[in-house]
Amino acid sequence: MIKLIFNIAFLIFVQSAYSQPLFEGTGEREDWLGTYFQGKKMGFTKSKTRWGPEGIVMDSTVFFKILSESVDQSTTIKQTTRLDPDFKLSGFSLLQEISGHRQQVEGKMEGNELRYRTKSLGYDKEKTLKFTENTVPSSTFLINLVSAGLKAGQRDELKLFMEPLQMLVDFEYEVLKEETLQYGGKPVKTFVIRQRFSGMESTMWVAHDGTVYRESTNMGFESFREEPGVAQKIEEAMTISSVITMSLVKPGKPVPRPKNTFDLVYQIHRVSSMEAIPEDHRQKIIKNEKRGDGNYTITLRVKSEPSNTETPEQKKEDLELDPKYLEETAEVQSNHKMIRALAKELSADKKSQWQLAKDINLWVHLNLKKEMVDTVTALDALIERRGECQSHTFLFTALARASGIPTRIVNGLVYSKDYEGFLYHAWPEVFVGEWRAMDPTFGQDRADATHIKLTENSSESPFHLMEFVGKVAISWSRP
Repeated sequence: MIKLIFNIAFLIFVQSAYSQPLFEGTGEREDWLGTYFQGKKMGFTKSKTRWGPEGIVMDSTVFFKILSESVDQSTTIKQTTRLDPDFKLSGFSLLQEISGHRQQVEGKMEGNELRYRTKSLGYDKEKTLKFTENTVPSSTFLINLVSAGLKAGQRDELKLFMEPLQMLVDFEYEVLKEETLQYGGKPVKTFVIRQRFSGMESTMWVAHDGTVYRESTNMGFESFREEPGVAQKIEEAMTISSVITMSLVKPGKPVPRPKNTFDLVYQIHRVSSMEAIPEDHRQKIIKNEKRGDGNYTITLRVKSEPSNTETPEQKKEDLELDPKYLEETAEVQSNHKMIRALAKELSADKKSQWQLAKDINLWVHLNLKKEMVDTVTALDALIERRGECQSHTFLFTALARASGIPTRIVNGLVYSKDYEGFLYHAWPEVFVGEWRAMDPTFGQDRADATHIKLTENSSESPFHLMEFVGKVAISWSRP
């Protein structure tokens, strides 16, 4: 979950500061924002913008200083975005680095279609994505707003292209009012703009010339305009334990023997909509209640996977599965020779798909050290033999797909006895005639009843999960 949370923070704060004169003649400027989490400095954003008759080029760097015990988990995301004279995207390049792991994305517009290429260790693939007239990149969308003019009461919707995740989301904004801030001992008139996308909300204070002076989110992150020396000064790294504290959901009472819990009823409070939580063979919604604040309390019954260990019977729906459950991705390099060699070794003896899934699950559990470090991809996890839940799940998924077993990645909550609360977690589900949830991090062939699924393997999963982080509360009871 580490990479996910800081990708989201990057997407929120990559919007850079610049001023109206960049739309006139030729020039350049540099701006810095310091980034804080719950009042503690954790990083900075630097942007350098150059403009002229041929268009605009914005170079941005986002840096988060993070430690996991003695391991440096600092994250750097660098991006160059190129706009034509009409402020339309012409191309971009992006490089993400976490603990020495790199992912690079290069994109170029061809007509109304973005052609982009993603490269990471053992992965290099090109894809395309269609843009509409109101599609803008997340890194420079504020340029589009300022160029059209801002006024109190203004509101609109856009299609936002999220460069780090290579996906489109619906984005809405509203200019709430004008407000005067103090900066450097001088008053600055600003527009207060509220923006929402995929369950996340932030408020920014933008001067009349387009300069961003402040931004705050509903997740506890804040960003302030600062001088370069101040922005880069980070006295103490943010720790992974503080990320866990941010996301921990503590119930009113602890769950005894959670790994041997087979049937529980949950009340999940402050859920954004009745459709936010999925149902499947393990979890069923019993009741939805609308709260006074417009959110919902959902009563959910969750069971562990059945105890029988027989191979499930093949069903017709096996032939109708979406092919994405077998495809290679930048994080799940199922076609890489190292992944395929190990998958072949694990499937050397003739066995059912269900038995093979259990063997892969056991291998990943026994061969990866349980460390709160993000190894980013399946191949990274295989080479380094360590990682957190996402690393275990990526490697399991790559090996399973390389073995011909349809697999999807699930994100949700699971109970931690150590923290006495629910943590955000990832685990796989395999299709072996029917879907079955497993957990290689815990070494479970049958996921226990404290695994609450919130998203499943869709392009909207990262953002849908963020609808819950820092917002929901949970209570539980026996059925």
